[in-house]
Parts: sequence; structure tokens; C-alpha cells
Amino acid sequence: MKILKRIAQLMFLLAICAGVSHAQTALTQTTLTAAVGAGPTPFSGTTTGYTTTVSLASTTGLINSGVPLYIQSIIYVDNEEMAVISFSSTTLTAVVQRGYGSTTVQPHVSGTMALIGPPGAFNMQDPTGQSTMTQPGACVAANTAFTPYVNALTGKQFLCSTVTNTWVPGWNNTSSPVGATASVASAASAITPSGPFFTVTGAAAVTGFNIPVGFNGTAFGGGCFVVRADPASTATWTAAGNISIAGTFTANKMFTFCWDAVTSKWVPSAVA
Repeated sequence: MKILKRIAQLMFLLAICAGVSHAQTALTQTTLTAAVGAGPTPFSGTTTGYTTTVSLASTTGLINSGVPLYIQSIIYVDNEEMAVISFSSTTLTAVVQRGYGSTTVQPHVSGTMALIGPPGAFNMQDPTGQSTMTQPGACVAANTAFTPYVNALTGKQFLCSTVTNTWVPGWNNTSSPVGATASVASAASAITPSGPFFTVTGAAAVTGFNIPVGFNGTAFGGGCFVVRADPASTATWTAAGNISIAGTFTANKMFTFCWDAVTSKWVPSAVA
């Protein structure tokens, strides 16, 4: 299976290199709508591959392949890659090969977050090539094919910061050093965090925060992000959406927002 995965990754890399320009593609996020069993031993290259059917909240981002050699979509759940053989957008189900890319087959409960992308979007190491990220490696966002960068073996996510032009820890990744991601302009609506640490600008009243791709905002998830208020910012946030209490982005101060999976709201560390 390692050879098959490398072939699939090479095909995608060749397609990217053949393009006239680079573009970064975000992975698609959904959830399981039914539990998935552990099953037998993963495909080893000498035994029959284990296939099963999984139920999803959405099949957006999936591509039918039909032949394992030409796997075009991966469903990534709890550090396991599932290679999509076929799917139905009517029944919202997918027939998958379990334990793809040398990942471990394991049980998954209903409601668990799932990431969807091509085989080349899931990696076997951190972006620095190290088992743990001890130094920020250089990167160029425009040349990064998929975001977030996912280490499929550990589940760690990384983002290519357009502020520092280095890899920084992404959602649900406690590695260090932490780095700032792109500033986000306030708006009279919900805004999307660009990463675990970013600056908010402007003067609008934010009504909430969208769940960013890669953040586990399910009943089994959680996590936080830190917002720095721009020196010229006079933005505020309201409790009209998914923030538990209203407050003000006081200039030059930092605010932590943590996800409460019980109430499905962001809880701020302070209100001014």
C-alpha cells in the first residue's frame, strides 16, 4: 500500500507542477453519522484489503475512483486513512478501504470529525521532516498544495504562516513554537480564524467565529485560539451567534476563545 500511495501522491504532484500557477486547496471537513468498527488487520500488501461502508454528514470533496490503484479521495478520521473506492451523494455513504497508507484501523464513534482530500494531502511526517517540530521550517503558502498540512501518523496539523513564512502548529497541535497566521478583518457577521494565533483588525461587531477546517468543533472535540487586537482596532464581539458573552477587542490586548462542546459556543478569557 505504501507504493500505491506514493504513486497517487506523485500523480497529484505532477498535476500541480504542470499548472500555470500555484494555488492552495483547503481540505474538506465533515463528520461521521454512524459508528465505524475496528475491523480486521489493515491491508499489508499480502492479504486482502479490508473494505467497509461509512456514513457521512456530507460527501462534498469526494471523488469516485473505482480502482484502488487510482485512489483519488481519502477520508481521514482519528489518525486512520480510509481510501474511497466509491460513494453515493444520495445515501451519503462511502465504500472505503481501511488502514490506507500504513495507518492503523481503529473504531470511530458517530459524530467524529473527518477530513477529506486527495492522497497527496496526507503526509507521513511533519513538514520539517522531523518526528517532532522543534524549529520552524520555511514555507511559501502559494507553493503549499493543501491546507492544513496533516501528519497522518500522529494527527498533527500545521499551517504555512503568511506572516512569518514558516510552518506553525495548526489546530489541535500543541507543538511549539507557536506562530502568527494571517490577520483577519472584523465583520458584522461570523469570521473565520486563520489559525490558533492571529490578529483581528477593523471596527465591526463580530457575531461569531466559523469553525475553521481542521478544528474539531464536534461533541468530542475542543480547543482554543488566541486573538491579538490590532493597535488601531475598535472591533467588538456580540453574543448574537456562537460566542457565549459579548466583549471588546481592546487594542494591543490578547484574548483566548475556547470551544465549549456542550453549548457549541466560544468562551472568551475576558470581555475587554
